[in-house]
Amino acid sequence: MTIEKTDEELVSEIQKGDVLAFEILVKRYQRRLFSFVLHVLYHVHAAEEVVQDTLFAAYKTIDRVDTTKKFSSYLFAIAKNTAISYLRRRKQTISFASIEEQAHEEETLYDSLIEAEKQDHVKEAISQLEDKYRSVITLYYFDDLSYQEISKKRKLPVNTVRTHLFRAKKELKALLQHEKH
Repeated sequence: MTIEKTDEELVSEIQKGDVLAFEILVKRYQRRLFSFVLHVLYHVHAAEEVVQDTLFAAYKTIDRVDTTKKFSSYLFAIAKNTAISYLRRRKQTISFASIEEQAHEEETLYDSLIEAEKQDHVKEAISQLEDKYRSVITLYYFDDLSYQEISKKRKLPVNTVRTHLFRAKKELKALLQHEKH
């Protein structure tokens, strides 16, 4: 059974030149630092960059760490300050074009979410149709089959396929209008 070393013991070993002890600290804190920084920056790549900068800064200043105090507090203070510095630098370099691009991306995301929500409503309404109508409308709109292909697949006359599709659309329209009210 191995006894896990405390952060402070590892820092002491690093101060004496043991680089492997720093790897242990990195493995111990990398995920938590990433999660912490991500909640500040809300951007994955920026959070990864800040975590790397934080770990590098901690390693560069490891000789000044007081091993009588908690190392995690020291490390997260560096992460917070590095994230704030990143935000300040980013704020100064944001251009009007990047603001427009970000707004466009948000609009696109919003439009995509609205479209997905509409599709969910339509699929839900389709699921409420009688089986004979549901299958015809699904084959026609989702599988992109022609009346003739549906006729063969469902073993129905083409005119029956037309009638089922007409009635399915009529019922679907009624269901969707009912949902709006």
